[in-house]
Amino acid sequence: MTRRLLLTGAAGGVAAMLAPGFGTHPDLDGWDLVRTDRVEGRGTDPVDAVDVVGDLADPAFLARVTGGVDAVVHLAANADPTASWDDLRVPNVDVVAALLATGVPRIVLASSAHAMGQYARPGAPLIDPSWPAAPCCAYGATKAFGEALGRAHAYRTGASVVALRLGATTERPLASSALDGWLGPDDLRQLVARALAADVSYAVCPGISANTRSRWLTHNAIGYHPEQDSETYAGEVPADDSWGLCAGRYGPDDTTLPGALATGRG
Repeated sequence: MTRRLLLTGAAGGVAAMLAPGFGTHPDLDGWDLVRTDRVEGRGTDPVDAVDVVGDLADPAFLARVTGGVDAVVHLAANADPTASWDDLRVPNVDVVAALLATGVPRIVLASSAHAMGQYARPGAPLIDPSWPAAPCCAYGATKAFGEALGRAHAYRTGASVVALRLGATTERPLASSALDGWLGPDDLRQLVARALAADVSYAVCPGISANTRSRWLTHNAIGYHPEQDSETYAGEVPADDSWGLCAGRYGPDDTTLPGALATGRG
């Protein structure tokens, strides 16, 4: 039986990495894919196609594109870590709340590693996904809120909500600072496939590959087992001296973080 899946943010870079999996990944078979974004696709390649153009902040449009769908993979957002609250509130908070309220029985939310960004400090313990959210910026805070709202929604309604804390999601790492938190295309496709199939009410899963230099633990409840390693590209990427998700917010020897965060204890 064919199931209908809505992919939001379909013109974005993460969607372009994910979309080919619906034709090649065995665990993504059986979905009738509908892709939506506020803009047309980026080119003639089918992986960049947008089937329905519109704004999810428009209640009528949201109701139309979610009608009759079995699941949503929600990638649409303002993904700028430097963005102001005014620019983040509608796409990252209001739209998520409205999407959850549509009644779609399974929703996969693109959260972000920025929701745990305060833990990403040199010399700190590996970041455990079970620790409380500790966002490093307003963008990360909107993602942490989306996780919390998704959990409440699953509890109240019986829907399945899975939040994926995506790291640096690119075809290959773009700089040495991305080697620890990179998420490669094969692992992205596996991650979303596991989220769509998992028998869970609510779960949070780190969206990080099996990187040699990773500061992120990836244990999870959806059966995601990353296989790619950014070390494959370590000799090819430009070096930079950034060390955190929001580089420069705290120095390596800063003591202003609360004790639990500074030591890595949740």
